[in-house]
Amino acid sequence: WEAELKKRIRLNMPYQELLDAKEGKITIDELLSKTFVRYWEDTANESTQLGNMRLINEFFGANQPVDKIDATSLDEFIGAMERKGLAASTINGRLATISKALTYAQDRGYINSRPKIERKKVSNQRLRFFTEEEEYEMLEALRADGRNHFAHFVEWSIDTGMRPIESRNVPQTAVREDPELGYLIDLRKTKNAYPRTIPLTKRAHFAFTYLSATEFMPFAQFTESNIRKNWRFVREAMNDVDPEFVFYLTRHTCASRLVQRNVPLHVVKEWMGHRTYEMTLRYAKLTPRNFLDAKVALEQAL
Repeated sequence: WEAELKKRIRLNMPYQELLDAKEGKITIDELLSKTFVRYWEDTANESTQLGNMRLINEFFGANQPVDKIDATSLDEFIGAMERKGLAASTINGRLATISKALTYAQDRGYINSRPKIERKKVSNQRLRFFTEEEEYEMLEALRADGRNHFAHFVEWSIDTGMRPIESRNVPQTAVREDPELGYLIDLRKTKNAYPRTIPLTKRAHFAFTYLSATEFMPFAQFTESNIRKNWRFVREAMNDVDPEFVFYLTRHTCASRLVQRNVPLHVVKEWMGHRTYEMTLRYAKLTPRNFLDAKVALEQAL
């Protein structure tokens, strides 16, 4: 704190917030707002973080000093989320928001230390992804009901593996043609601020072109409520009551198919926009056929 204060004085930078923080005046809401401006504003993750910030403020109290967040209060926060029946990954997302804010506070001298945040263990046992038969059936049902736009969105999501929030932020100008690689999409506004470029399959490019005919942001129409409404129709049409049968399986399916078709894991990682291989492995599921191929390989004569 002292070093930061001296630096700001030397460089003629504002330092009143440091003095306020030293006196315990910085509130949870103020810290979250500062962190938001520094890391999340104008990113694809903006709306998610705003929702997390609102819930954190409601639980801890927006006007509470930051140092009121300790290990005990974090345990209470996790318990409250669990009682609401939230998934471990959802709880971890909110803990990640708190963790980022507390790190921001510690780095700038607002707090002397930050409590340890223990994330909930996320099961890696989900084996669900769309088979080609399921994909065909759902697309047929959507088109038969006149839901052509959403059918194109499903195809786009499976063939790109993009998160819905990333797709919504894609403008027409994001797609370009490369003389060797064909059509590419440059993703600059991603959930984790990890830009990437991926090539488009023929049907992904067709979906983009089709929906770009009337909209500069072709996929902006597919909000969370729009996806929920259309997915209810899909579940009913396919008579599928499996709780894991969710729209986000389009992303799981993309990663799984890449792995099943022998695309190297490091390529899958970059395609999906994962920062770690552990995350890639959560989505990349193998079929029994892959294990049969492995057995055949082991049985081959040396």
